[in-house]
Amino acid sequence: MHYFSLHTSDGRHIGFFIMLPDDENTENAQSGRFAVKLQSEETPPDSSAVRTLMQWQNNAEQALYWAVEKDHVALFDEQGPLGRIRNEWLTIGGETLLINDITGIM
Repeated sequence: MHYFSLHTSDGRHIGFFIMLPDDENTENAQSGRFAVKLQSEETPPDSSAVRTLMQWQNNAEQALYWAVEKDHVALFDEQGPLGRIRNEWLTIGGETLLINDITGIM
């Protein structure tokens, strides 16, 4: 399992991005599911990034997937592509957010 903190381009923390591998026993997992959790020390400001991410938070009816593809991680649901992760950037729903890997900290 990998945990990332989510930040707007101006550095405000707005939540977390969690990647669950299909096979928990594999260090180099190539696919799995993901979840979004909006949370901050303060209430996240009403912004387009927060509104965009709200549609994927706590949505038990819609499975969210990730898979490694060449130089990035593709994000998708059953209807098609949602976004991608490349380097330290998450692009989803037209928004680009900075992500920081906090897996080793937890």
